[in-house]
Amino acid sequence: MKHPLAQIEPTLLGSLTIRFGALLVFSTALMMFVDVPLQGNASPNGIVSFELAGTPHQALRILLEWRSRDALGYARLSLIVDFIYLLIYALFFSSLALWAGKRLGDGKWSARAAWAATLAAVFDILENGVLLYELNRFTSPSPYPQVAASFALTKFVLLAASAAYGLGGSIGVFARRQRRPL
Repeated sequence: MKHPLAQIEPTLLGSLTIRFGALLVFSTALMMFVDVPLQGNASPNGIVSFELAGTPHQALRILLEWRSRDALGYARLSLIVDFIYLLIYALFFSSLALWAGKRLGDGKWSARAAWAATLAAVFDILENGVLLYELNRFTSPSPYPQVAASFALTKFVLLAASAAYGLGGSIGVFARRQRRPL
């Protein structure tokens, strides 16, 4: 199945990919800034620790630590801003994979890598919904932490696969350019 971004002409796709990449760098810096108050003993990796808590006990430990440090607002902000962030990373990694695939003449795997980034964003939306539920109710009964962790792990695997193809493909494109005779 063709990815919606596959319709875009390769030169325009390359230009869009660069813009999405710049936006991703900026938004990643913003997300890291919002995440600083969320890092602590129970959550050394900030919001990612909450995403991967996996058990009601660990999720509640994180929530209690955030409440004691007045950081629950930062957690909400991080999850809400993540809805925009997931759109940006999905667009970047999808366009990067498709751009590399078009340059390398590989439509099949580039489409799969682009869809992997898109699916990662879908799992991120589901994960955020579960985490916002836990955060707003200030409770983490089973199975919510397990479900959130499953969505998060799936998201990370899909995103890593898409990023590996896109970055590896880009290296392949630039390596081919270097080998061309003048």
